[in-house]
Amino acid sequence: MKIPGIVVADAVARRGARIARRAQAVVAAIAVAAGLAGCAAPGGPRSDDLVCNSAQQCRVTVRVTCNPGCTASVDHPRVMARGNDIVWIIANNPGQSYAFRTADGVFFKTEAGRSVFRCHREAAGERYACVNRKDPGMYEYGIVLDGSPPVPVLDPWVVN
Repeated sequence: MKIPGIVVADAVARRGARIARRAQAVVAAIAVAAGLAGCAAPGGPRSDDLVCNSAQQCRVTVRVTCNPGCTASVDHPRVMARGNDIVWIIANNPGQSYAFRTADGVFFKTEAGRSVFRCHREAAGERYACVNRKDPGMYEYGIVLDGSPPVPVLDPWVVN
């Protein structure tokens, strides 16, 4: 025997539970999207940022470590260029002979970045310099090294 008030209350409770599960799924999706967005673009200041006050001190060191595969890294993943020119320098470990690739050792990934920074290789590939046109913005760039064993492209940021 069904009691009308209890059947209705049970249906309302089941519907409320479905709505709560959907709301939780939406909140979880938003949290995941926000987390991914945080990884995709630089946020606030970090202790490993390089803040450039002059072109002479706007230098980024690139190193390759192998254990067991080889990867490149920079001492400052984000450069706060503040309109200054930037120079990347290879710091090879003993036995390494990595160099910046001739045409695109440091390259900017967007048309805006390519229009702001004019880059060229120097010192037989041990340095790569970019002249900065000083336009404000955040610019993702890549570093391509020649050497053996090969290393994947590194993808840090410059903020003007």
